[in-house]
Amino acid sequence: MADDTFRDSGLTRLMSTLAADLNNLVQKELRLARAEMSEKLGNIMSAGIGYAIAGVFALLALMLLAQGVVLWIASQGMALHWASLSVAAATAVIALAFYLYGRSAANQSLVPRRAVRQLNADIRAAKEQLS
Repeated sequence: MADDTFRDSGLTRLMSTLAADLNNLVQKELRLARAEMSEKLGNIMSAGIGYAIAGVFALLALMLLAQGVVLWIASQGMALHWASLSVAAATAVIALAFYLYGRSAANQSLVPRRAVRQLNADIRAAKEQLS
């Protein structure tokens, strides 16, 4: 009877230690996932700010360039309103092409892949130790 109590207390202590270690490991993995998400969001925010500033200056340059093209076409003999319409249509096609390119390039996942992969590996290891 005393031997059973001793074994049970050792097993209980082992299970308690295992549970505490597993809890500690899961907390560390969650902190890693949070840090990874913060890093990715920070990078995306920096890129977004850069894109916005570049967009403002590109828009200004495009407007001045378009004005110059309209005046050049008009000086070649086309009516001013038709020259404006032609340049506007060409600009719209170019804008659509860049929009589609930007949308495809911005298709980045925010999932913290390393942390998820490590957490899954830790869960598998814990299940192997328990069985």
